Amino acid sequence: MFQLGSSPDWTIYNLYLCHFLSTWNARSYEFASVLFTAAAFPEGLSAASWIGITTSLAIIVFASSLGRWVDHAPSRLRTLLTTVSINRVVVIVACVCWVIIITKDVQEDVPKSIGDAIEPTDARPLKLHQWKDATFLLILALGISERLSRLANLISIERDWVPTMVTAGATDKQQPPYDLSRLNAVMSRIDLICKLGSPIAISAFMSATKSPRLGAILLIGLNLMTWPLEYGTAKIVWQGNEQLREEKVVDVSEAKDIAVSGSQDGVGFTSDNLLNALKAVLGWFSQYGRSLQQYFSTEVWMPSLAMSTLHFSILTFSSTLIVFLVNSGFSMTLITCAEVLSAAFEMSSTFLFPWAVRVLGNRHPTYIPLSPDDEIDNNPPSKPSTPLRSTFAIHDPNPDPPSTEHTQTAAVSTLGLLALTLTLLALIPSVPAIWHIAISPLPITPNNQPNNPPSSAWHTHRPTTLIIIIFIALSRLGRFTGALCAQQLAQSCVPPAQRSVFAGAEAGFAAAFGLAHYVITVVWSRREQFGIVALASVGVVAAGVGGYAVWWVGRRGRRLGGWG
Repeated sequence: MFQLGSSPDWTIYNLYLCHFLSTWNARSYEFASVLFTAAAFPEGLSAASWIGITTSLAIIVFASSLGRWVDHAPSRLRTLLTTVSINRVVVIVACVCWVIIITKDVQEDVPKSIGDAIEPTDARPLKLHQWKDATFLLILALGISERLSRLANLISIERDWVPTMVTAGATDKQQPPYDLSRLNAVMSRIDLICKLGSPIAISAFMSATKSPRLGAILLIGLNLMTWPLEYGTAKIVWQGNEQLREEKVVDVSEAKDIAVSGSQDGVGFTSDNLLNALKAVLGWFSQYGRSLQQYFSTEVWMPSLAMSTLHFSILTFSSTLIVFLVNSGFSMTLITCAEVLSAAFEMSSTFLFPWAVRVLGNRHPTYIPLSPDDEIDNNPPSKPSTPLRSTFAIHDPNPDPPSTEHTQTAAVSTLGLLALTLTLLALIPSVPAIWHIAISPLPITPNNQPNNPPSSAWHTHRPTTLIIIIFIALSRLGRFTGALCAQQLAQSCVPPAQRSVFAGAEAGFAAAFGLAHYVITVVWSRREQFGIVALASVGVVAAGVGGYAVWWVGRRGRRLGGWG
């Protein structure tokens, strides 16, 4: 399976390094773009809102198409390198645009007074602002491309490369198979390290240099340096695994449908071209519907959808909750400590997940379906000459050992329900605590003037604040463990030819719930209404847990992963 001079450890370490480089660059630009937006548009939050809205809508519209593209691409290496190249080029061009619109000339040439505004030089600032807005529109388009290319890269790695490598290890008699739970946990751990480390590094550099422009230049250099290294590590992984080098089997009929729907005859604007354009649009809708049909035809769509509902919740230390806490009088020092505690629980989930799967796998009774020859007919003999084989393998006197893959999948499905239940139970106490803070008056100074001193809100709401910090941080343990469970269920139970399509549809639903998150905070935007948003968040999460529980009960005793 492995080429001369390579080893499983060398291959897997290069996979980790490739994923680390991609994730670090993505997380760095994700955080830096917020700082760049604040520097370029210090007058309000509308620019940042537009970035979030446009990227969410783009994922909803194009995520399933990206998954279909990954599934239909015959070469795994070419697909991954394409996503890396597009992402690097887009980030570099976007950083160049940020350098341009953050320049002092653009910000300082604004008229300082009415007298300045009526001078002949008045036209120059107006043109500069128009040009600045046009550049920001380009940044929005580049941001959409960056987010979609990052999503395609993640789908290719997590839903194509990793399951293929595990399958390759399992078919090799001479090499120990990769453990899917451990592999997913380490990949998630890398993502969390980048999520914590890259913002600290970027913010420290910008604080030291006091220049967002230099931060953008730093990202340009970082992307240029890591680009060839990502290429090299991806090729090493691809060369070290025979299964990855094999071309995928593509559905020829569906590929023809795509080609026909997108084909155009003739040159110029004619009725035929208009008809072909209409066919292309209808073909895209048809493909989108087919992706959703494939998503809901799998046996694990309910756990996936249940995890997507968590993106609706505001009960996480994201921008929405942080703004509420700051407006309620809490210091950034306290909020930072809460984020660190939350990150510690998130990181612990990557260690808990493989251990819990191993423990539940040893204790979980795997259901072995009866073969057609062993099925009981409508009128069985009253005294069979040969005892019927027991349904459960643990009751058989000499059972065949259950498949490790199916035992692990059954354990993961149970762990997912436990993780989501923990998430819900941890979020429930946060609702009355947030409601109490939301309806309480702002802290006041001895002069009876509203103020937000660093410790006033903490002293006023200490018990409720502790409830919010501790229980929301604890919910992250369940949320990240559940995400790992949903990911492994999709890797194990979705047919290989549909994994990326499934992941694209899954990302679309997650983005839809995330968009609803922003919409509900716009509808109930006042601080005193935040308790309503928190209650709605728990209601949606409870619905997701209920759906997962219905799925789990309906499939209890059945062996998942029947595509193999």
